[in-house]
Amino acid sequence: MLVKARLPAEKRIEVVHVSLMRDPKFALFAGLFMVGKTEISDNPHLTASTNGRDAKYGRAFVDSLTDKELAFLIMHENMHKCYRHLTTWRSLWEINAGVANISCDHVINLQLVDMDPEETCLAFPRDRETGERIGAYDPRFRGFDTKQVFDILLEETEDEEPQDGDEPCDNPTGGGQGDEAGGAGKEKTNRQGVGKLKPMDVHDWQDATDGMSKEEKKQLERDIEQVLRQGGIYAGKVGGNMPREIGELLKPKVDWREVLRRFVRTSLKDRDSASWRKAHKNFLWQDVILPSILGKRMKWLVIAMDTSGSIQGPVLTDFLSEMNGCVKSVGADRVDVIYWDAEVAGHETYKGSTADIVHQTNPKGGGGTDPDVVVDFLQEKRLTPDAIVMLSDGHMHTNKPKWAGVKAPTLWCIIGNDNYEVPNGQKLVI
Repeated sequence: MLVKARLPAEKRIEVVHVSLMRDPKFALFAGLFMVGKTEISDNPHLTASTNGRDAKYGRAFVDSLTDKELAFLIMHENMHKCYRHLTTWRSLWEINAGVANISCDHVINLQLVDMDPEETCLAFPRDRETGERIGAYDPRFRGFDTKQVFDILLEETEDEEPQDGDEPCDNPTGGGQGDEAGGAGKEKTNRQGVGKLKPMDVHDWQDATDGMSKEEKKQLERDIEQVLRQGGIYAGKVGGNMPREIGELLKPKVDWREVLRRFVRTSLKDRDSASWRKAHKNFLWQDVILPSILGKRMKWLVIAMDTSGSIQGPVLTDFLSEMNGCVKSVGADRVDVIYWDAEVAGHETYKGSTADIVHQTNPKGGGGTDPDVVVDFLQEKRLTPDAIVMLSDGHMHTNKPKWAGVKAPTLWCIIGNDNYEVPNGQKLVI
């Protein structure tokens, strides 16, 4: 009896690519498979890896998988590309590399299972001896984004004490893959089990940011967006659809910096103050009495920033730098910076448009999130600014009637939470 020879890994990946393109559920990603390079590695320890553009597969691991499991693995790597995980969440990797890796994988794997629950095209790779899934999978994270998963896992990791012989978990997915894909050497574990998950792949965060030039990164973003839009058209023709999460990615992007500048410029434009103490001379000869113009009124801005712990580091610095530029460009006469969490933790006043807020300010706070304290503070201190800029992640509740009494134009700058409903004014999602 003749036994059909198994195709080499290179050919199997090509065949699976074609089968995914033909399936209506995954036709959307047809062009994404062509972005970047696809390589096969003979490193026996490598499962798969990506730097957000290129995908690399371990030959031995590919040979161990069924065609459906290989399809799952290929989609997993390409979903990292789709979501630009290795650049979008670089800040999480800098906090805890291992938890960042696992968080990205949880999001992707749950979505892939939901895309094909009957496993007609994809099957979650499993260990041949134990039958357990290879990689992160926890239904409690269904519908979460990477940052939400990261926050939970990081807290669980910090709350758990290491078992005897275990080391603190700072890179649970980094071990066992070798140095070829950016592995971090010895695997570290903890009692909570994040570090003991058998990883499906490794993520080359370093190469994702340092291995590409600024122009290459921009071009990669353009390429990914273009192939997803084209893939959406193709999927529609073959009876497929676009998952909500990916549809969100393709919404027209708004330059938050330009919106912020426009709001400040409009709200703090030069204003003359009218007074009835003296009639306007230009109209007296017509027997028309109008108020005289006394001069320009002070331009006053309040910047109120959430420092409950979710907004810090580069995000806060970026925002302050942009606000500093806005203040100087419009020639604001006074800027009040308010730091708040469950209470007002800090209040700073800057006079004149030449103040360097970025380098002089001292952010304070770190617990709870209650934006209503800003309204109370404005009333208590009798602050009557021309405009208010709020910065938060939007994971909070507000007293809408209280904010309805705020007369100054208000711009709510919300970090990454499009679902938050502002109590007054405008919303700008950053």
